[in-house]
Amino acid sequence: MDYFIVELEQEQKIGIPLNSIQEVISIAQQDICPIPGVKNSLLGVINQRGKLLWLLDLSKLLLEFKQVVKRFNKLTVLITNLSNIRVGLVVQKLDEIKEVQVITNLSLSSNITNKSNYLKSLSLLEDEQTLQVLDLDILKNYLQETI
Repeated sequence: MDYFIVELEQEQKIGIPLNSIQEVISIAQQDICPIPGVKNSLLGVINQRGKLLWLLDLSKLLLEFKQVVKRFNKLTVLITNLSNIRVGLVVQKLDEIKEVQVITNLSLSSNITNKSNYLKSLSLLEDEQTLQVLDLDILKNYLQETI
């Protein structure tokens, strides 16, 4: 299966299934309309072609620290549709698209919180390094409870 390899804060890389990504956009931070009372990882919404798009900061969701220190004028967003919830996954930067073989039952890196179970497995790459893969089904459940 092909994965978008993306980088989060602290140079942490994860894979996101390529077939779940509709498009990649860049947006200005000032275009985000924050929503009071939602979880810290939900940055707010934007109007994208006349439809609301929720923005989810993957660094805030997956990494153990609460606040992301670096902020940029432009954000890189991968747009996905999880059971009729349009969500933009905010990442630090795009790396590459790679075909990887998913291997399950491996322990997760200590850099990512495994309490949330948003990362379902590790994938073995050609150079024998590992890659953590975002579990979009678990993410969908999180969003349905939050939004």
